[in-house]
Formats: sequence, C-alpha cells, structure tokens
Amino acid sequence: MPEPTLTAILDVAEEGILAFGPDGLCTYVGRKLGELFGVDQGALIGAPEKDVLNLLASACEEPPAFLELASAAGGPAMQTADIELHRPTLRLLRVRTSPIPGEHGAIGWVMLARDLTRERSAERRAQQLLVRLEQITSTDAITQLPNRRRFLEELDREHGRAQRAWDSYAVLRIDVDGLGRINEELGHVRGDEVLEHVAAKLREGRREYDLIARLEQDEFVLLLPGADGHAASVVSERVATKVSDEPVALDEPRKVTVSIGAAVWIPPNGEMGPDVVRRAGEALNAAKNKGASSIVVDAPEPSKTGSQPPQKRG
Repeated sequence: MPEPTLTAILDVAEEGILAFGPDGLCTYVGRKLGELFGVDQGALIGAPEKDVLNLLASACEEPPAFLELASAAGGPAMQTADIELHRPTLRLLRVRTSPIPGEHGAIGWVMLARDLTRERSAERRAQQLLVRLEQITSTDAITQLPNRRRFLEELDREHGRAQRAWDSYAVLRIDVDGLGRINEELGHVRGDEVLEHVAAKLREGRREYDLIARLEQDEFVLLLPGADGHAASVVSERVATKVSDEPVALDEPRKVTVSIGAAVWIPPNGEMGPDVVRRAGEALNAAKNKGASSIVVDAPEPSKTGSQPPQKRG
C-alpha cells in the first residue's frame, strides 16, 4: 500500500490509478478509478489480479478487449487502447498499462484510466463552432481565403455576367495530393500548414482578377472570369508549378503537389454555375485517376452558329 501522503496525492489525480504488487494482489485503487468503473475501492484492495480485472471488465462494453489489454501489463512497453463503459457519461475511456521496474525486473504493474468524454465533447463543440462561424462569415478559418459560401456567391455573379456579355469562364478544382496521409502521420496541425502553403502558392499563380477559395477539406477552387480552355490550361499549369516548386518544412522538407480538374463554360449554354462546378469535379476525379500532379481540362468547343451573341432586330 502506498504511503498515506502518496495516497492522498494519487486520490486527487484526474486519472484513475490501479496498482498490483509482485504477488499479484491489488495494492492500491484510486478514487477516480472507482468512480469510472463504478466499483468499491475497498473491496478490491488485497484481491487477486484475476478477480479485480474481471470485475473491471464487467463494466466495459467489450470485456475481452479490456482483459487483453490488461494481460499485456507485464510486457516491456506501455500499452494504450480506448475502452467503452456501459454508462453513457463514461463511454470513452483510455487505459494504459506499464510495468513497475525493480532491481530484479518488474515487481508489479500499474493501470491508468482516463475519462475522455469531456475532451471529445470539447473537440466536437470546437468543430461545430468553426463550422457555424464559416457558415455566417465568408472566410475560411485556416487559410483566410474566401470559403465555399463566398465562392458560390461569386460564381453566381460571374455566371450572370458571362451570360449577359456572351463570354466564357472557367472553374478549377484543386486537390492537395496526399494530405490525408500527412494528417495521419504528422497530425492535423501540420496538415493545416500544408493547406496554408498551398493557399499562398495559389495566390501567387492566379491572375489578378481570379477568385481563389477553399471549397472543402483538402480541396481549393479557382474561378477564372473570361477564361477559355487555353487560359484554364495555362493557369492550371502555373499554379501547379508554384505549389510544387517550394517544399514544405514538416518533419523534413516535403514536396507538395496538386491535381487539378478544370471546366469551361462557353455560350450559348443551358448549364448553371453548379453544373460547371460538377464538371470540374468530374475532371478532377479523372486527373486523380491518372496519378498525382495531373491536370484535366473539360473545355467544350464553341458553337459555330452560336459563338456570337444574337443580333438585335430592327
């Protein structure tokens, strides 16, 4: 049993603590652990390891998963897993086990249990707040670019202008190659740094009057007023080169590339703005199927009989 002073300290810890001695008997049960699993601390002190673990396992949604984790406690490395409890307020639980070293090897082991419910709830609320802010504003929180809402507003205006002026325009959908893998390997904070890098390079590669926005997750979009197929190809090549020319400093300098799908609207045409965005998405999928750093441009040929606006009569 730990010293009284140590016991008092452990009992106010945010993590539930359980300890076994070298004889396999329970030597300590923290107050928090008793609360998490809904067990009487005193009833566990001095009980054999098997009985204690079976009792704790009965409070879990998947007892075998808990027991498998606990059985690895004598191993050389710390084990980590998420365990769900029956009680709704304690459904998320992280359990860690680690051997206690002694002069002649491990002399026992400790289990730490932490309630993740509050942390996950805070993360959810933060994400919901971010989404809500982006819904009522026109700026993407990470890149400071116009967001999807602002892009769709500008697209509607440009489509109306092109119809009235009998002009063309293009939409480029730009996907960051391998961003999901970077998020998995290095975390979303580094992934956000990649998004910021790409946003900066797209700003450099666009024409002065083009609109760049963050469409969703790892995808950007460029609206090119007055552009035909040739202009869409030129701008696509330029922004792709801008992005790939300068590596991003992550765990090591990494080259980042983008795949691009472009769609051009040419009058006379019954399509609306969202139809052009959809075609650009189809072109992007075709580009990604070709491999990273590919570009596909969907530019219909102008109508020979309708390439000029109709003449006014009289």
